[in-house]
Amino acid sequence: MRWTVLFGAALLVVGCADTEVPTAPDSEALAPQGVEEGVTQRGQNELYLIGGDRVFQANVAEFIPGEAGYTPHWNVRVVHTAAGKTLADILASPYVSAHYPEALFDDVEDILDAQAAGLVTIATPGVVVLCPIIPEEGAEAPGNTELPEDFLPFPDTF
Repeated sequence: MRWTVLFGAALLVVGCADTEVPTAPDSEALAPQGVEEGVTQRGQNELYLIGGDRVFQANVAEFIPGEAGYTPHWNVRVVHTAAGKTLADILASPYVSAHYPEALFDDVEDILDAQAAGLVTIATPGVVVLCPIIPEEGAEAPGNTELPEDFLPFPDTF
């Protein structure tokens, strides 16, 4: 699997084994590769899935290679609209991506600020995936399957 990850103004590619990331702790969508079974937290490296794994936009990574805190192990976090809030509320906020018009969020700080403002909730399904960030050239290597960059439009709530 190849994930595209937004981090600040940088567009990165995460390469990992074919993996379905669950959006809830009891999800049966786990493939044996990439998901670290029995591990619910590892370090402070979070990967934010906006409404689910690559449903509406690329995932947002907290740290990238070269930064303190980066490891190829990601604590999965799933972002949803907060109760009583809609996409319009988020779009009217200062937390929306200024770099990517197709993305709602492109920075972890904005996601956390939106959570503090009561616009979104962040679920912690207790899943860690092993999924290193690699250069795009590596992601294009033979045997790697490219994922489409066409995402579903955001619904009013997610």
